[in-house]
Amino acid sequence: MSKPVLRKEMSEKEFSDAYFYAAQLKQFAREIGIRVGNRRKIELETLIRRYLLTGHIETSHPTPSRKKAGVRDELEKNATVVNYVDDRRTKEFLLLCVHEQAPELKDKSGQWYWLNDWRRKKQEEGALFTYKSLANQLHQLMETSGRLPQIPSARMNNFMTDYRADPSVPQVSHKELMAKWMWLKRQPGPNTYAEYKRLQRTV
Repeated sequence: MSKPVLRKEMSEKEFSDAYFYAAQLKQFAREIGIRVGNRRKIELETLIRRYLLTGHIETSHPTPSRKKAGVRDELEKNATVVNYVDDRRTKEFLLLCVHEQAPELKDKSGQWYWLNDWRRKKQEEGALFTYKSLANQLHQLMETSGRLPQIPSARMNNFMTDYRADPSVPQVSHKELMAKWMWLKRQPGPNTYAEYKRLQRTV
């Protein structure tokens, strides 16, 4: 059974159960009237899913793109976040701010994704906030008990993490695990480890 093709008449379940690349989502989003801009894949998935459920296009705007000509914010605690650059220099500054208050805190998997998610939502709302606010949010993420939520759009990484965390299956090489992921992507249904195990029981 082949994977479904993106189309206006497809159901939300059909869309959610399939896997589409970012380029496919962008093209389809433009076809139905969604402003793509610099939206992330997960944002496009959410907007398309709402369109398939309601038939309406949400009137939200993408996060403003960074100004060109190499301009970036000054990395100071009280500086307002306007022209954010997600690079090593910015991350080191934010970590320095965190460690001034809590030097014992360690990096946490997913912290930068969720920090950027928080920042982008604030910018989309038109909110004014500083680099100190960003550092405080990073602090909260780093001190969260247990694992942070899985990154929604990183289905491959989530699949691999869940596979390796399963004590009931033999551990395999990265190449072998990638082959299992590619096999799952070709199957109809959700691209999750739970679905992989269900399908394997029927093979």
